[in-house]
Amino acid sequence: MSQQNIHLNASPLPLHLRELSLRAGGAGRLLVSGLSLSIEPGQRWALLGPNGAGKSTLLAAVAGLALPAGGELRIGERVLAQWPARELVRQRAWCPQFWLDPFPASSWETVACAVVATQPAVSAQRAEDVARDWLQRFDVGALADSDVRTLSGGERQRVALATACAQAAPLLLLDEPTAHLDWAHQVLLQPLLTAWSAAGGTVFAAVHDLNMAWSFATHALLLDGRGGFAAGTRDEILQAAPLSHAYAVPVSVLEEGDARWFRVDLSATGNGGNEQRKTGQ
Repeated sequence: MSQQNIHLNASPLPLHLRELSLRAGGAGRLLVSGLSLSIEPGQRWALLGPNGAGKSTLLAAVAGLALPAGGELRIGERVLAQWPARELVRQRAWCPQFWLDPFPASSWETVACAVVATQPAVSAQRAEDVARDWLQRFDVGALADSDVRTLSGGERQRVALATACAQAAPLLLLDEPTAHLDWAHQVLLQPLLTAWSAAGGTVFAAVHDLNMAWSFATHALLLDGRGGFAAGTRDEILQAAPLSHAYAVPVSVLEEGDARWFRVDLSATGNGGNEQRKTGQ
């Protein structure tokens, strides 16, 4: 997918996190403390960490859907809370980890809602055309007229991704975008994310698969769920020491050219055996 296939509805702006603190449920255990970070247009960030480390909480806070326990979030020079909803919807798109479909709606109607949200004056036919185009890009065009409640988990996930992309907001926030996706559709997603950043957009995606993180990301933010974090380039963060610390298991990293292998030494954990996985750019 080439750069000219991606049209953004607003000028890309940097995302600034300043001394950000997050707690589970808003007032529960501390997840992140003192996180300061700037995410620039054109970058692709993998958000990593164990279950319950605060990845979804952080994405919801960046989306403006949850309040941090402390610190400040800015898109451009404006504090997030000062963005009017009609402007914010043109600046960031959020694809959550779970969806709720209480009413019947076709796949294309679901996606078209995102088009109308960012372009209120768009014609009904244009909104449908854009929706069907994005469904086609995610290989779910044949189900454009199907009720979303009848789709499989992987099919519904691709509709959700199409909805976020159709919003055409520069900042793309994805919470476990490869959940439910088979290998073929995981592979389909990665060049699209690269094209998004090539068009000037920003990708901030929570993922569990280190192979996926290495393949798509330029940078990484690793949360340990105990208040700590590590942030930097992909090559800096996807290393044995920070990964072993965050996930509390011994991680080995093997390099072969531009490829990296991530291995969890199960024998060192007392479970016996080794498990090895390979990935490349």
